[in-house]
Amino acid sequence: MARSYDIGLKEALSLTFNAIRVLKPAPMPVHEVCGLVAAEDLRAVVDCPSATSSLRDGFAVVSTDITKASRENGIPLRISGTLAAGDPTLKTVQPGEAVEILTGAVIPKGADAVVSVEFTEQRGDKVICFRDAPFGCNLLFQGSDVTKEGLMVSRGKTLTPALTGFLAAGGLDQVMVYPLPRVAVVATGDEVIAPGHSLKPGQLYASNIVTLYSWLGHFGMSGETAVVRDRPDELEKTFKNLLSKNDTLLTSGGAWKSERDLTTKILDEMGWEMLFHRVRLGPGKAVALGILDGKPIFCLPGGPPSNEMAFLQIALPGLLQMAGKPNTPFPLKKVRLAEAVRGDITWTQFFQASLEKREGEWWAVPHHIKSRIQSQARAEALIRIPEGVECVAPGDIIEVQTLL
Repeated sequence: MARSYDIGLKEALSLTFNAIRVLKPAPMPVHEVCGLVAAEDLRAVVDCPSATSSLRDGFAVVSTDITKASRENGIPLRISGTLAAGDPTLKTVQPGEAVEILTGAVIPKGADAVVSVEFTEQRGDKVICFRDAPFGCNLLFQGSDVTKEGLMVSRGKTLTPALTGFLAAGGLDQVMVYPLPRVAVVATGDEVIAPGHSLKPGQLYASNIVTLYSWLGHFGMSGETAVVRDRPDELEKTFKNLLSKNDTLLTSGGAWKSERDLTTKILDEMGWEMLFHRVRLGPGKAVALGILDGKPIFCLPGGPPSNEMAFLQIALPGLLQMAGKPNTPFPLKKVRLAEAVRGDITWTQFFQASLEKREGEWWAVPHHIKSRIQSQARAEALIRIPEGVECVAPGDIIEVQTLL
């Protein structure tokens, strides 16, 4: 496949989605699948509920016995037993009888309704019913939630907490899902130091890998991090080791085109299939994507704003696709723009912003913080100025990506 250079964001995303495959489905315990995507239609293996049970404390009755019951016309029935949830239901209710029953207990044979306890009065071995209970009254019927073999969740559906409980109720203890990718994040550069070590003049902490790893955790993904010097042998060894244990690799730094930028050069020597390098995206231009041994590698620029933006706009959507999830990670919100922002008609420009509510309307306030990392740390939304648009005026309604 021919390599693409200096392409638009739309083309970069198209190449990303076309190249990245969903991970192989795997069975997982039902209590561990929340947030994952069902890899097949999921069907109940039992009726849910498995038997018809009572929704109230009261008396299981034959409904026709008390059709004419009222406060003025109490109808007596003989109490022939008591049932609580979990009790075996060996008793059969005959006409003229009632079984005292607690919420959740299985309805005995012969009974077809439950009269609530508040509409009864117990007198010795009899119960006086002061209200009727039509057929099915206060009953939760077998299979009313789902019947055996009934469809519970369709393939491609993201599993919520309530859905996992529903699946468990339907008898599923293992669920076929698309797993989340395990992602390795490596920072490159002689000047980059892992947090926790002492800095020398000119060195800086590898904050990018912390930010990236935290974003991964925010979306439920795990993996590992590494910091490696700009030495060809060390870079190749690290890349090989990380790829052997993870589904994908993110590199931070060394992605531009100077002699000191070694990341893509080493990957070329390792035989990756580069799909694109450099995207008309600001910040974040020096981003590359390639495939090695079937695993995607995203090479991200080293500058913190560029690093994060390339990850959020290109790498993260690709990683979500690997898990079978929608590849649009952030909700869009319509807001008014607090002040003009100027883009560049030759590329897609993003601006960090805060969100403020003014007189019932949400407004996006572009950041003017001198510190790049502070602006990044305080961003609540991202303003996107598409390629071909030079300026957006204050007061205009725009869509922003909401980060919180």
